[in-house]
Amino acid sequence: MSQDLKEDIYLDYPSSHFLDTSDIICHELRTPLTAIQGVLKLLKYQQFGTLSEEGQHLLDMAERNATRLTRLANSIDHQNSSIGALISVAEIETLKLENDLFSGFNQQEFFLHYQPIISTAENHQIIGFEALARWQHPSKGLISPTIFIPLAERVGLIQQLGLYWLQQACEQLKYWQQEFPSDCPLTMNVNLSTAQLSSHDFSHQVEKIIHATGIAPHTLKLEVTESALIENQDIALETFIDLQRIGVQIYVDDFGTGYSSLSRLQDLPFDALKIDQSFIRSQNWTISEAILLLASRLGLDVVAEGIETPKELYKLTSLGCEKMQGYLFSKPLTSQEAGQLLEGDARISFFLQ
Repeated sequence: MSQDLKEDIYLDYPSSHFLDTSDIICHELRTPLTAIQGVLKLLKYQQFGTLSEEGQHLLDMAERNATRLTRLANSIDHQNSSIGALISVAEIETLKLENDLFSGFNQQEFFLHYQPIISTAENHQIIGFEALARWQHPSKGLISPTIFIPLAERVGLIQQLGLYWLQQACEQLKYWQQEFPSDCPLTMNVNLSTAQLSSHDFSHQVEKIIHATGIAPHTLKLEVTESALIENQDIALETFIDLQRIGVQIYVDDFGTGYSSLSRLQDLPFDALKIDQSFIRSQNWTISEAILLLASRLGLDVVAEGIETPKELYKLTSLGCEKMQGYLFSKPLTSQEAGQLLEGDARISFFLQ
């Protein structure tokens, strides 16, 4: 996205909950028109042919924003209506945060933390990391990914952010692989959003980043949730086949929580499943064992998430799970902290934490 467009989109509201009508009009015109202009460019490019999944997503955004413009027009026609009837305080805060996403991207407020993935078969050796997105807002502090990821998807920024995080993660991985060489190189897990799966050139972008950073493709693990697969199965299959051709591995994140058909495990080229932390937290060992058995039959790897107690570690180990991550071993770390951890013998002394 160009600098001019980011500056056009960014608008800083006053702190007061009672905004002038002109402020709301300014925002309500700028934000919808940005999405509408994007759709028009897309339609022009495709010469009004059949829309892609990404095009349909943009078209849906434009329709929602057109409704906002209609609401604004009705408010202007009826001057007696209150500002509160037009937009609530909560909606204003959300809109401000949406705008802050663009300035935050421009100001490099987004960064990554890294949580170690360990192998119980290798004496709790660190075998890789999961890259976790973070946003340090200048006034609100750290904002949860559960808040800013859906907002980034809604305003169409997730593609740029996702590629930015992927580039950062691969550059960090290459550095660690060079600093801490081993027969089995460190790996990096990076999460994908639903919108990224809808992009037809995503696999090409991944390939470019792999070539630019010089990592071995098989050391990159891309995680996708079951819910994302439900929404994008057709285009996801095409993307996954391309990624498999490149050599990148695909992990199913939060497995067992998305209510998808088990046939997807055979239809799509997955390499591993991640046992969702909700099963660990509730000590649902029956489901955990079933996932391990299913993965074994299908020739898939397994990583268990959210390990917090020695009891959970021992139970999963007894069930045959050899790869885990969670606060028992380490919280998500800055790149500097993770590097210091690797400077030891890369084994987690979790009982001392």
